[in-house]
Amino acid sequence: MGVKDLCYAYFNPFGKALLKAYKGIDADMEAANMQTHPHVYLSFVGFLAISSAIASFSFLFMVTHVLLGGRILINPLLYLLFGLPPIFVLVIGLSLPKMAASNRISGLKTEIPYASMYISVMARGGLSPYASLLRLRKMDLLPRLRSEIERIQKIVLSTGLDPISAMERAAKVIGLKDYKDLLLGYASTLRTGGDVLHYLYSQTDTMFRKMATRIKAMGENMGSLLEAYTIIGILGSLGLYMMFVVSFSLPQAGGKISSDTFFLFAFVVLPVASFVFIYIGDTLQINYPVSAWKTYLVLIATVPMGLLLATQMVLPFLYPILTIPAFQILRDGVVYVQSLLDFKEGCEPALGLAFSLIALAVPVIIVDRHYTKEEKGILQGITSFFRDLVENRKTGLSPEKCIQILSDRDYGRFSKYLKRISSELGWGFPLHKVFEDFRKSVQNWLALINIYLLIDTISVGGGTEESLETLAEFSESIRLIEQERRALLAPLMIVPYIGAILLTATTTMFLTFFRDMSLIAGTSIPFISLSRTLLTPLIFHSFTFGLVTGKLVTGRVSSGFRTAVYLTIASLLGIWITTHFIFFSVGG
Repeated sequence: MGVKDLCYAYFNPFGKALLKAYKGIDADMEAANMQTHPHVYLSFVGFLAISSAIASFSFLFMVTHVLLGGRILINPLLYLLFGLPPIFVLVIGLSLPKMAASNRISGLKTEIPYASMYISVMARGGLSPYASLLRLRKMDLLPRLRSEIERIQKIVLSTGLDPISAMERAAKVIGLKDYKDLLLGYASTLRTGGDVLHYLYSQTDTMFRKMATRIKAMGENMGSLLEAYTIIGILGSLGLYMMFVVSFSLPQAGGKISSDTFFLFAFVVLPVASFVFIYIGDTLQINYPVSAWKTYLVLIATVPMGLLLATQMVLPFLYPILTIPAFQILRDGVVYVQSLLDFKEGCEPALGLAFSLIALAVPVIIVDRHYTKEEKGILQGITSFFRDLVENRKTGLSPEKCIQILSDRDYGRFSKYLKRISSELGWGFPLHKVFEDFRKSVQNWLALINIYLLIDTISVGGGTEESLETLAEFSESIRLIEQERRALLAPLMIVPYIGAILLTATTTMFLTFFRDMSLIAGTSIPFISLSRTLLTPLIFHSFTFGLVTGKLVTGRVSSGFRTAVYLTIASLLGIWITTHFIFFSVGG
Protein backbone atom coordinates (compact mmCIF):
# COMPACT_ATOMS: atom_id res chain seq x y z
CA MET A 1 0.00 0.00 0.00
CA GLY A 2 1.17 3.50 -0.81
CA VAL A 3 1.05 6.54 1.45
CA LYS A 4 -2.14 7.83 -0.18
CA ASP A 5 -3.82 4.43 0.27
CA LEU A 6 -2.97 4.45 3.98
CA CYS A 7 -4.25 8.01 4.33
CA TYR A 8 -7.51 7.06 2.61
CA ALA A 9 -7.90 4.00 4.84
CA TYR A 10 -7.33 5.77 8.18
CA PHE A 11 -8.26 9.44 7.47
CA ASN A 12 -11.30 8.78 5.33
CA PRO A 13 -13.74 10.68 7.64
CA PHE A 14 -11.54 13.77 7.52
CA GLY A 15 -11.46 13.56 3.72
CA LYS A 16 -15.25 13.23 3.55
CA ALA A 17 -15.71 16.30 5.75
CA LEU A 18 -13.35 18.37 3.61
CA LEU A 19 -15.06 17.18 0.41
CA LYS A 20 -18.44 18.34 1.71
CA ALA A 21 -17.07 21.67 2.93
CA TYR A 22 -14.95 22.43 -0.15
CA LYS A 23 -17.17 21.75 -3.13
CA GLY A 24 -15.76 22.16 -6.59
CA ILE A 25 -12.34 20.72 -5.83
CA ASP A 26 -13.07 17.78 -8.16
CA ALA A 27 -13.45 20.17 -11.11
CA ASP A 28 -10.24 21.99 -10.13
CA MET A 29 -8.36 18.69 -9.93
CA GLU A 30 -9.66 17.59 -13.31
CA ALA A 31 -8.70 20.96 -14.83
CA ALA A 32 -5.23 20.61 -13.26
CA ASN A 33 -5.00 17.03 -14.64
CA MET A 34 -4.21 15.67 -11.17
CA GLN A 35 -4.39 11.89 -11.41
CA THR A 36 -5.86 11.34 -7.92
CA HIS A 37 -9.44 10.95 -6.72
CA PRO A 38 -10.59 14.05 -4.74
CA HIS A 39 -11.57 11.90 -1.73
CA VAL A 40 -8.10 10.31 -1.60
CA TYR A 41 -6.37 13.66 -2.08
CA LEU A 42 -8.34 15.34 0.73
CA SER A 43 -7.66 12.39 3.05
CA PHE A 44 -3.95 12.92 2.35
CA VAL A 45 -4.32 16.66 3.09
CA GLY A 46 -6.05 15.80 6.34
CA PHE A 47 -3.19 13.47 7.27
CA LEU A 48 -0.64 16.23 6.61
CA ALA A 49 -2.64 18.78 8.62
CA ILE A 50 -3.02 16.47 11.63
CA SER A 51 0.66 15.46 11.44
CA SER A 52 1.77 19.10 11.36
CA ALA A 53 -0.48 19.89 14.34
CA ILE A 54 1.01 17.01 16.34
CA ALA A 55 4.54 18.08 15.44
CA SER A 56 3.89 21.74 16.25
CA PHE A 57 2.33 21.16 19.66
CA SER A 58 4.89 18.48 20.51
CA PHE A 59 7.55 21.10 19.95
CA LEU A 60 5.59 23.50 22.19
CA PHE A 61 5.39 20.81 24.89
CA MET A 62 9.15 20.22 24.64
CA VAL A 63 9.83 23.96 25.00
CA THR A 64 7.59 24.38 28.05
CA HIS A 65 8.47 21.16 29.92
CA VAL A 66 12.08 20.56 28.97
CA LEU A 67 13.63 23.96 28.42
CA LEU A 68 11.45 25.96 30.83
CA GLY A 69 11.17 23.31 33.54
CA GLY A 70 7.43 22.74 33.28
CA ARG A 71 6.34 26.37 33.49
CA ILE A 72 3.03 27.06 31.79
CA LEU A 73 3.11 29.90 29.29
CA ILE A 74 -0.05 31.97 29.42
CA ASN A 75 0.66 34.18 26.41
CA PRO A 76 -2.15 33.36 23.93
CA LEU A 77 -0.07 34.63 20.98
CA LEU A 78 2.37 31.77 21.56
CA TYR A 79 -0.37 29.16 21.24
CA LEU A 80 -1.71 30.95 18.19
CA LEU A 81 1.75 30.88 16.62
CA PHE A 82 2.11 27.13 17.14
CA GLY A 83 -1.41 26.61 15.82
CA LEU A 84 -0.59 28.23 12.48
CA PRO A 85 1.34 25.33 10.80
CA PRO A 86 -1.66 22.95 10.50
CA ILE A 87 -3.81 25.85 9.26
CA PHE A 88 -1.21 26.72 6.64
CA VAL A 89 -0.94 23.07 5.53
CA LEU A 90 -4.72 22.83 5.23
CA VAL A 91 -5.06 26.09 3.28
CA ILE A 92 -2.22 25.21 0.91
CA GLY A 93 -3.57 21.69 0.38
CA LEU A 94 -7.03 22.98 -0.48
CA SER A 95 -5.68 25.75 -2.71
CA LEU A 96 -3.13 23.64 -4.58
CA PRO A 97 -5.56 22.16 -7.19
CA LYS A 98 -6.92 25.61 -8.07
CA MET A 99 -3.41 27.07 -8.31
CA ALA A 100 -2.24 24.15 -10.45
CA ALA A 101 -5.28 24.56 -12.71
CA SER A 102 -4.64 28.30 -13.01
CA ASN A 103 -0.98 27.71 -13.88
CA ARG A 104 -1.96 25.12 -16.46
CA ILE A 105 -4.55 27.43 -18.03
CA SER A 106 -1.97 30.23 -18.18
CA GLY A 107 0.39 27.95 -20.10
CA LEU A 108 -2.40 26.76 -22.40
CA LYS A 109 -3.33 30.37 -23.16
CA THR A 110 0.08 30.80 -24.82
CA GLU A 111 0.13 27.42 -26.54
CA ILE A 112 -3.44 27.28 -27.92
CA PRO A 113 -2.97 29.79 -30.79
CA TYR A 114 0.03 27.81 -32.08
CA ALA A 115 -1.81 24.50 -31.66
CA SER A 116 -4.74 25.98 -33.60
CA MET A 117 -2.29 27.09 -36.28
CA TYR A 118 -0.91 23.53 -36.45
CA ILE A 119 -4.41 22.02 -36.70
CA SER A 120 -5.36 24.50 -39.46
CA VAL A 121 -2.26 23.70 -41.49
CA MET A 122 -2.75 19.94 -41.01
CA ALA A 123 -6.43 20.25 -41.98
CA ARG A 124 -5.30 21.82 -45.27
CA GLY A 125 -3.30 18.65 -45.82
CA GLY A 126 -6.34 16.42 -45.19
CA LEU A 127 -5.79 15.50 -41.53
CA SER A 128 -8.67 15.72 -39.05
CA PRO A 129 -8.25 17.89 -35.92
CA TYR A 130 -8.33 14.87 -33.62
CA ALA A 131 -5.64 13.12 -35.66
CA SER A 132 -3.65 16.39 -35.57
CA LEU A 133 -3.94 16.48 -31.78
CA LEU A 134 -2.67 12.91 -31.56
CA ARG A 135 0.35 13.90 -33.66
CA LEU A 136 0.96 16.87 -31.35
CA ARG A 137 1.20 14.43 -28.46
CA LYS A 138 4.51 13.24 -29.89
CA MET A 139 5.96 16.77 -29.81
CA ASP A 140 7.22 18.34 -26.59
CA LEU A 141 7.22 21.96 -27.83
CA LEU A 142 3.71 22.35 -26.38
CA PRO A 143 4.03 20.55 -23.02
CA ARG A 144 0.77 21.67 -21.39
CA LEU A 145 -1.28 20.95 -24.48
CA ARG A 146 0.45 17.59 -24.68
CA SER A 147 -0.88 16.63 -21.25
CA GLU A 148 -4.33 17.90 -22.27
CA ILE A 149 -4.26 15.68 -25.38
CA GLU A 150 -3.37 12.71 -23.18
CA ARG A 151 -6.39 13.56 -21.01
CA ILE A 152 -8.67 13.61 -24.08
CA GLN A 153 -7.33 10.23 -25.19
CA LYS A 154 -7.92 8.80 -21.70
CA ILE A 155 -11.52 9.97 -21.88
CA VAL A 156 -11.91 8.19 -25.22
CA LEU A 157 -10.34 4.95 -23.98
CA SER A 158 -11.94 4.88 -20.52
CA THR A 159 -15.51 5.96 -21.36
CA GLY A 160 -15.93 4.73 -24.91
CA LEU A 161 -16.94 8.19 -26.15
CA ASP A 162 -16.23 9.15 -29.73
CA PRO A 163 -13.32 11.62 -30.18
CA ILE A 164 -15.62 14.59 -30.89
CA SER A 165 -17.64 14.05 -27.69
CA ALA A 166 -14.44 13.51 -25.70
CA MET A 167 -13.06 16.82 -27.01
CA GLU A 168 -16.29 18.56 -25.98
CA ARG A 169 -16.15 17.05 -22.51
CA ALA A 170 -12.50 18.02 -22.03
CA ALA A 171 -13.11 21.58 -23.23
CA LYS A 172 -15.94 22.18 -20.76
CA VAL A 173 -13.68 21.51 -17.78
CA ILE A 174 -10.91 23.98 -18.75
CA GLY A 175 -11.84 27.59 -18.00
CA LEU A 176 -10.14 28.96 -21.12
CA LYS A 177 -12.35 30.63 -23.71
CA ASP A 178 -10.06 30.14 -26.72
CA TYR A 179 -9.71 26.46 -25.95
CA LYS A 180 -13.48 26.01 -25.59
CA ASP A 181 -14.18 27.98 -28.76
CA LEU A 182 -11.71 25.90 -30.75
CA LEU A 183 -12.92 22.44 -29.70
CA LEU A 184 -16.63 23.12 -29.13
CA GLY A 185 -16.88 25.22 -32.29
CA TYR A 186 -15.15 22.52 -34.31
CA ALA A 187 -17.54 19.87 -32.95
CA SER A 188 -20.56 22.05 -33.70
CA THR A 189 -19.35 22.89 -37.21
CA LEU A 190 -18.66 19.23 -37.96
CA ARG A 191 -22.09 18.09 -36.73
CA THR A 192 -23.96 20.75 -38.69
CA GLY A 193 -22.00 20.07 -41.87
CA GLY A 194 -20.25 23.45 -41.98
CA ASP A 195 -16.93 24.39 -43.52
CA VAL A 196 -14.45 23.03 -40.98
CA LEU A 197 -11.39 24.40 -42.78
CA HIS A 198 -12.80 27.92 -42.87
CA TYR A 199 -13.79 27.73 -39.21
CA LEU A 200 -10.33 26.56 -38.10
CA TYR A 201 -8.60 29.23 -40.16
CA SER A 202 -10.82 32.07 -38.93
CA GLN A 203 -10.56 30.85 -35.33
CA THR A 204 -6.76 30.78 -35.53
CA ASP A 205 -6.71 34.26 -37.06
CA THR A 206 -8.93 35.49 -34.21
CA MET A 207 -6.61 33.94 -31.62
CA PHE A 208 -3.58 35.73 -33.04
CA ARG A 209 -5.49 39.01 -33.07
CA LYS A 210 -6.34 38.43 -29.41
CA MET A 211 -2.68 37.70 -28.69
CA ALA A 212 -1.72 41.03 -30.27
CA THR A 213 -4.27 42.77 -28.04
CA ARG A 214 -2.92 40.84 -25.06
CA ILE A 215 0.60 42.02 -25.87
CA LYS A 216 -0.59 45.64 -25.91
CA ALA A 217 -2.21 45.16 -22.51
CA MET A 218 0.97 43.47 -21.29
CA GLY A 219 2.99 46.53 -22.32
CA GLU A 220 0.73 48.74 -20.22
CA ASN A 221 0.99 46.34 -17.27
CA MET A 222 4.78 46.24 -17.50
CA GLY A 223 4.84 50.04 -17.57
CA SER A 224 2.70 50.23 -14.43
CA LEU A 225 4.82 47.57 -12.74
CA LEU A 226 8.03 49.41 -13.57
CA GLU A 227 6.55 52.65 -12.23
CA ALA A 228 5.59 50.87 -9.00
CA TYR A 229 9.10 49.45 -8.70
CA THR A 230 10.54 52.92 -9.31
CA ILE A 231 8.43 54.34 -6.50
CA ILE A 232 9.42 51.61 -4.06
CA GLY A 233 13.01 51.15 -5.19
CA ILE A 234 13.92 54.80 -5.71
CA LEU A 235 11.69 56.97 -3.54
CA GLY A 236 11.52 54.41 -0.72
CA SER A 237 15.27 53.93 -0.76
CA LEU A 238 15.81 57.68 -0.92
CA GLY A 239 13.69 58.18 2.18
CA LEU A 240 15.64 55.60 4.15
CA TYR A 241 18.96 57.03 2.95
CA MET A 242 17.90 60.46 4.18
CA MET A 243 16.84 59.03 7.55
CA PHE A 244 20.19 57.29 7.89
CA VAL A 245 22.15 60.45 7.04
CA VAL A 246 20.15 62.49 9.55
CA SER A 247 20.39 59.90 12.32
CA PHE A 248 24.13 59.45 11.78
CA SER A 249 24.87 63.16 11.44
CA LEU A 250 22.60 64.30 14.29
CA PRO A 251 22.55 61.51 16.89
CA GLN A 252 21.04 63.91 19.41
CA ALA A 253 17.85 63.94 17.30
CA GLY A 254 17.17 60.34 18.40
CA GLY A 255 16.00 57.37 16.34
CA LYS A 256 19.52 56.31 15.31
CA ILE A 257 19.75 53.69 12.58
CA SER A 258 22.81 51.49 12.88
CA SER A 259 25.06 50.61 9.96
CA ASP A 260 24.12 46.94 10.29
CA THR A 261 20.42 47.79 9.97
CA PHE A 262 21.13 49.94 6.94
CA PHE A 263 23.19 47.23 5.23
CA LEU A 264 20.46 44.68 6.00
CA PHE A 265 17.94 46.88 4.21
CA ALA A 266 20.24 47.73 1.30
CA PHE A 267 21.69 44.27 0.59
CA VAL A 268 18.82 41.99 1.69
CA VAL A 269 15.43 43.73 1.75
CA LEU A 270 15.81 45.68 -1.49
CA PRO A 271 17.16 42.71 -3.52
CA VAL A 272 14.31 40.54 -2.21
CA ALA A 273 11.82 43.23 -3.29
CA SER A 274 13.51 43.29 -6.71
CA PHE A 275 13.14 39.53 -7.11
CA VAL A 276 9.47 39.82 -6.11
CA PHE A 277 8.95 42.28 -8.98
CA ILE A 278 10.81 39.94 -11.33
CA TYR A 279 8.47 37.12 -10.30
CA ILE A 280 5.37 39.29 -10.76
CA GLY A 281 6.62 40.38 -14.17
CA ASP A 282 7.21 36.76 -15.14
CA THR A 283 3.63 35.82 -14.26
CA LEU A 284 2.21 38.73 -16.30
CA GLN A 285 4.33 38.18 -19.40
CA ILE A 286 3.87 35.78 -22.30
CA ASN A 287 6.36 33.00 -21.64
CA TYR A 288 7.12 30.42 -24.29
CA PRO A 289 7.64 26.75 -23.28
CA VAL A 290 11.28 26.66 -24.47
CA SER A 291 13.75 29.30 -23.31
CA ALA A 292 17.46 29.93 -23.83
CA TRP A 293 19.43 28.74 -20.80
CA LYS A 294 23.01 28.79 -22.10
CA THR A 295 23.45 32.42 -21.00
CA TYR A 296 22.81 31.46 -17.38
CA LEU A 297 25.51 28.79 -17.53
CA VAL A 298 27.97 31.60 -18.25
CA LEU A 299 26.55 33.52 -15.27
CA ILE A 300 27.08 30.53 -12.98
CA ALA A 301 30.68 30.28 -14.21
CA THR A 302 31.40 33.97 -13.52
CA VAL A 303 29.81 34.12 -10.05
CA PRO A 304 32.94 32.81 -8.19
CA MET A 305 35.09 35.44 -9.88
CA GLY A 306 32.58 38.16 -9.00
CA LEU A 307 32.46 37.08 -5.37
CA LEU A 308 36.25 37.03 -5.14
CA LEU A 309 36.53 40.53 -6.59
CA ALA A 310 33.78 41.87 -4.34
CA THR A 311 35.34 40.46 -1.18
CA GLN A 312 38.76 41.97 -1.95
CA MET A 313 37.73 45.21 -3.68
CA VAL A 314 34.89 46.22 -1.33
CA LEU A 315 35.17 44.63 2.12
CA PRO A 316 38.78 45.73 2.85
CA PHE A 317 37.63 49.36 2.82
CA LEU A 318 34.74 48.64 5.19
CA TYR A 319 36.39 45.96 7.33
CA PRO A 320 40.21 46.10 6.87
CA ILE A 321 40.68 42.88 8.85
CA LEU A 322 39.14 40.94 5.92
CA THR A 323 41.99 41.84 3.56
CA ILE A 324 43.82 38.79 2.18
CA PRO A 325 47.51 39.62 1.53
CA ALA A 326 47.60 37.51 -1.64
CA PHE A 327 44.91 39.73 -3.18
CA GLN A 328 46.21 43.06 -1.86
CA ILE A 329 46.78 44.09 -5.48
CA LEU A 330 43.02 44.25 -6.04
CA ARG A 331 42.56 46.76 -3.22
CA ASP A 332 45.53 48.78 -4.44
CA GLY A 333 44.06 48.76 -7.94
CA VAL A 334 40.85 50.36 -6.66
CA VAL A 335 42.85 53.07 -4.87
CA TYR A 336 44.84 53.72 -8.05
CA VAL A 337 41.70 54.05 -10.19
CA GLN A 338 40.16 56.32 -7.56
CA SER A 339 43.09 58.70 -7.72
CA LEU A 340 43.32 58.43 -11.52
CA LEU A 341 39.65 59.36 -12.04
CA ASP A 342 39.79 61.93 -9.23
CA PHE A 343 37.01 60.38 -7.11
CA LYS A 344 36.76 61.79 -3.59
CA GLU A 345 37.95 59.76 -0.62
CA GLY A 346 35.18 57.51 0.60
CA CYS A 347 34.19 56.31 -2.89
CA GLU A 348 36.61 53.33 -2.86
CA PRO A 349 34.16 50.54 -1.92
CA ALA A 350 31.59 51.90 -4.39
CA LEU A 351 34.21 51.78 -7.14
CA GLY A 352 35.28 48.28 -6.11
CA LEU A 353 31.71 47.01 -6.12
CA ALA A 354 31.10 48.59 -9.53
CA PHE A 355 34.20 46.87 -10.97
CA SER A 356 33.14 43.53 -9.45
CA LEU A 357 29.61 43.69 -10.84
CA ILE A 358 30.80 44.80 -14.27
CA ALA A 359 33.32 41.95 -14.38
CA LEU A 360 30.51 39.56 -13.45
CA ALA A 361 28.14 40.94 -16.09
CA VAL A 362 30.36 41.46 -19.14
CA PRO A 363 30.67 37.74 -20.13
CA VAL A 364 26.90 37.34 -19.70
CA ILE A 365 26.26 40.42 -21.86
CA ILE A 366 28.49 39.11 -24.66
CA VAL A 367 26.86 35.67 -24.72
CA ASP A 368 23.31 37.04 -24.39
CA ARG A 369 23.89 39.55 -27.19
CA HIS A 370 25.19 36.76 -29.44
CA TYR A 371 22.20 34.48 -28.83
CA THR A 372 19.69 37.33 -29.07
CA LYS A 373 20.99 38.46 -32.46
CA GLU A 374 21.19 34.84 -33.58
CA GLU A 375 17.58 34.08 -32.61
CA LYS A 376 16.22 37.30 -34.06
CA GLY A 377 18.06 36.72 -37.35
CA ILE A 378 16.87 33.11 -37.56
CA LEU A 379 13.24 34.09 -37.01
CA GLN A 380 13.40 36.83 -39.65
CA GLY A 381 15.06 34.43 -42.11
CA ILE A 382 12.40 31.75 -41.54
CA THR A 383 9.57 34.19 -42.24
CA SER A 384 11.15 35.35 -45.51
CA PHE A 385 11.95 31.75 -46.48
CA PHE A 386 8.34 30.63 -45.97
CA ARG A 387 7.04 33.34 -48.30
CA ASP A 388 9.57 32.42 -51.00
CA LEU A 389 8.76 28.74 -50.50
CA VAL A 390 5.08 29.41 -51.24
CA GLU A 391 5.90 31.28 -54.44
CA ASN A 392 8.24 28.54 -55.65
CA ARG A 393 5.70 25.84 -54.77
CA LYS A 394 3.18 27.51 -57.09
CA THR A 395 5.45 26.62 -60.03
CA GLY A 396 4.66 22.94 -59.46
CA LEU A 397 7.97 21.90 -57.91
CA SER A 398 7.96 19.55 -54.93
CA PRO A 399 8.54 21.08 -51.46
CA GLU A 400 11.89 19.28 -51.18
CA LYS A 401 13.05 20.66 -54.53
CA CYS A 402 11.88 24.16 -53.56
CA ILE A 403 13.92 23.96 -50.34
CA GLN A 404 17.01 22.86 -52.28
CA ILE A 405 16.66 25.78 -54.71
CA LEU A 406 16.07 28.34 -51.94
CA SER A 407 19.04 27.08 -49.92
CA ASP A 408 21.32 29.09 -52.22
CA ARG A 409 19.61 32.37 -51.30
CA ASP A 410 20.67 34.61 -48.46
CA TYR A 411 18.35 34.43 -45.44
CA GLY A 412 20.79 35.91 -42.97
CA ARG A 413 21.53 33.79 -39.93
CA PHE A 414 19.01 31.15 -41.03
CA SER A 415 20.96 30.39 -44.23
CA LYS A 416 23.41 27.93 -42.67
CA TYR A 417 20.57 25.95 -41.09
CA LEU A 418 18.60 25.97 -44.35
CA LYS A 419 21.61 24.57 -46.23
CA ARG A 420 21.87 21.73 -43.73
CA ILE A 421 18.13 21.00 -43.95
CA SER A 422 18.40 20.95 -47.76
CA SER A 423 21.39 18.60 -47.64
CA GLU A 424 19.72 16.19 -45.24
CA LEU A 425 16.54 16.10 -47.36
CA GLY A 426 18.68 15.41 -50.41
CA TRP A 427 20.47 12.58 -48.64
CA GLY A 428 17.15 10.97 -47.77
CA PHE A 429 17.16 11.63 -44.04
CA PRO A 430 13.82 10.98 -42.28
CA LEU A 431 11.88 14.21 -41.71
CA HIS A 432 11.84 13.81 -37.93
CA LYS A 433 15.63 13.41 -37.99
CA VAL A 434 15.93 16.67 -39.96
CA PHE A 435 13.93 18.51 -37.31
CA GLU A 436 15.87 16.96 -34.41
CA ASP A 437 19.16 18.10 -35.93
CA PHE A 438 17.78 21.62 -36.30
CA ARG A 439 16.55 21.59 -32.72
CA LYS A 440 19.96 20.69 -31.34
CA SER A 441 21.37 23.94 -32.77
CA VAL A 442 18.51 26.40 -32.15
CA GLN A 443 16.90 27.34 -28.81
CA ASN A 444 14.29 29.86 -30.04
CA TRP A 445 10.84 28.38 -29.52
CA LEU A 446 9.14 30.35 -32.31
CA ALA A 447 11.77 29.19 -34.81
CA LEU A 448 11.36 25.60 -33.64
CA ILE A 449 7.57 25.62 -33.90
CA ASN A 450 7.72 27.11 -37.41
CA ILE A 451 10.20 24.53 -38.72
CA TYR A 452 8.28 21.72 -37.04
CA LEU A 453 5.11 22.87 -38.80
CA LEU A 454 6.94 22.92 -42.14
CA ILE A 455 8.40 19.44 -41.66
CA ASP A 456 5.09 17.99 -40.47
CA THR A 457 3.17 19.70 -43.27
CA ILE A 458 5.45 18.05 -45.84
CA SER A 459 5.17 14.73 -43.97
CA VAL A 460 1.37 14.69 -43.77
CA GLY A 461 -0.01 16.60 -46.73
CA GLY A 462 2.87 16.74 -49.10
CA GLY A 463 3.24 20.48 -48.61
CA THR A 464 0.36 21.68 -50.80
CA GLU A 465 0.20 25.31 -51.90
CA GLU A 466 -2.72 25.97 -49.55
CA SER A 467 -0.94 24.43 -46.55
CA LEU A 468 2.26 26.37 -47.15
CA GLU A 469 0.32 29.58 -47.79
CA THR A 470 -1.45 29.17 -44.44
CA LEU A 471 1.86 28.46 -42.73
CA ALA A 472 3.50 31.56 -44.29
CA GLU A 473 0.62 33.83 -43.27
CA PHE A 474 0.68 32.70 -39.65
CA SER A 475 4.48 32.93 -39.54
CA GLU A 476 4.25 36.54 -40.68
CA SER A 477 1.62 37.17 -38.01
CA ILE A 478 3.97 35.79 -35.35
CA ARG A 479 6.78 38.05 -36.57
CA LEU A 480 4.55 41.14 -36.48
CA ILE A 481 3.38 40.29 -32.96
CA GLU A 482 6.98 39.97 -31.74
CA GLN A 483 7.91 43.28 -33.38
CA GLU A 484 4.95 44.99 -31.75
CA ARG A 485 5.88 43.48 -28.40
CA ARG A 486 9.41 44.93 -28.56
CA ALA A 487 8.20 48.32 -29.83
CA LEU A 488 5.66 48.68 -27.01
CA LEU A 489 8.13 47.94 -24.24
CA ALA A 490 11.21 49.73 -25.63
CA PRO A 491 10.25 53.23 -24.26
CA LEU A 492 10.29 51.82 -20.72
CA MET A 493 14.08 51.55 -20.87
CA ILE A 494 14.48 55.27 -20.10
CA VAL A 495 12.80 54.98 -16.68
CA PRO A 496 15.65 53.23 -14.77
CA TYR A 497 18.28 55.75 -15.91
CA ILE A 498 16.24 58.63 -14.55
CA GLY A 499 15.62 56.77 -11.31
CA ALA A 500 19.23 55.66 -10.74
CA ILE A 501 20.70 59.10 -11.45
CA LEU A 502 18.07 60.74 -9.25
CA LEU A 503 18.79 58.42 -6.33
CA THR A 504 22.58 58.73 -6.64
CA ALA A 505 22.70 62.50 -7.15
CA THR A 506 20.17 63.29 -4.41
CA THR A 507 21.89 61.07 -1.85
CA THR A 508 25.34 62.48 -2.61
CA MET A 509 24.11 66.08 -2.56
CA PHE A 510 22.24 65.53 0.71
CA LEU A 511 25.33 64.01 2.27
CA THR A 512 27.43 67.01 1.14
CA PHE A 513 24.80 69.37 2.47
CA PHE A 514 24.94 67.84 5.95
CA ARG A 515 28.74 67.95 5.93
CA ASP A 516 28.65 71.68 5.17
CA MET A 517 25.95 72.27 7.78
CA SER A 518 27.98 70.51 10.43
CA LEU A 519 31.02 72.65 9.61
CA ILE A 520 28.95 75.84 9.99
CA ALA A 521 27.61 74.58 13.33
CA GLY A 522 31.16 73.90 14.54
CA THR A 523 30.74 70.12 14.64
CA SER A 524 31.98 67.38 12.38
CA ILE A 525 30.59 64.15 10.98
CA PRO A 526 32.64 61.15 9.81
CA PHE A 527 32.11 62.09 6.16
CA ILE A 528 34.44 59.46 4.69
CA SER A 529 32.97 56.62 6.75
CA LEU A 530 29.45 57.81 5.98
CA SER A 531 30.23 58.03 2.26
CA ARG A 532 31.52 54.46 2.23
CA THR A 533 28.40 53.25 4.03
CA LEU A 534 25.96 55.12 1.78
CA LEU A 535 27.51 55.04 -1.68
CA THR A 536 28.31 51.32 -1.80
CA PRO A 537 24.66 50.15 -1.64
CA LEU A 538 23.76 52.75 -4.28
CA ILE A 539 25.86 50.89 -6.84
CA PHE A 540 24.34 47.53 -5.90
CA HIS A 541 20.82 48.94 -6.03
CA SER A 542 21.41 50.45 -9.48
CA PHE A 543 22.63 47.07 -10.69
CA THR A 544 19.56 45.19 -9.43
CA PHE A 545 17.38 47.95 -10.87
CA GLY A 546 18.85 47.13 -14.29
CA LEU A 547 18.10 43.41 -13.88
CA VAL A 548 14.45 44.13 -13.04
CA THR A 549 14.16 46.49 -16.01
CA GLY A 550 15.60 43.88 -18.37
CA LYS A 551 13.09 41.29 -17.20
CA LEU A 552 10.09 43.61 -17.43
CA VAL A 553 11.03 45.05 -20.83
CA THR A 554 12.42 42.05 -22.73
CA GLY A 555 11.09 39.13 -20.71
CA ARG A 556 14.59 37.83 -19.92
CA VAL A 557 16.72 38.55 -16.86
CA SER A 558 19.85 37.90 -18.93
CA SER A 559 19.17 40.95 -21.10
CA GLY A 560 19.03 43.09 -17.95
CA PHE A 561 22.77 42.71 -17.32
CA ARG A 562 23.57 45.21 -20.06
CA THR A 563 21.15 47.75 -18.56
CA ALA A 564 22.59 46.97 -15.12
CA VAL A 565 26.12 47.81 -16.29
CA TYR A 566 24.96 51.06 -17.89
CA LEU A 567 23.11 52.02 -14.71
CA THR A 568 26.18 51.23 -12.62
CA ILE A 569 28.32 53.48 -14.81
CA ALA A 570 25.61 56.18 -14.68
CA SER A 571 25.61 55.99 -10.86
CA LEU A 572 29.40 56.36 -10.74
CA LEU A 573 29.14 59.32 -13.09
CA GLY A 574 26.46 60.84 -10.85
CA ILE A 575 28.68 60.42 -7.78
CA TRP A 576 31.63 62.07 -9.55
CA ILE A 577 29.61 65.02 -10.84
CA THR A 578 27.83 65.77 -7.56
CA THR A 579 31.08 65.62 -5.59
CA HIS A 580 32.99 67.90 -7.99
CA PHE A 581 30.42 70.59 -8.75
CA ILE A 582 28.66 72.87 -6.27
CA PHE A 583 24.92 72.81 -6.93
CA PHE A 584 24.01 74.83 -3.86
CA SER A 585 25.74 76.95 -1.27
CA VAL A 586 25.04 76.81 2.46
CA GLY A 587 25.19 80.13 4.26
CA GLY A 588 25.36 82.20 1.07
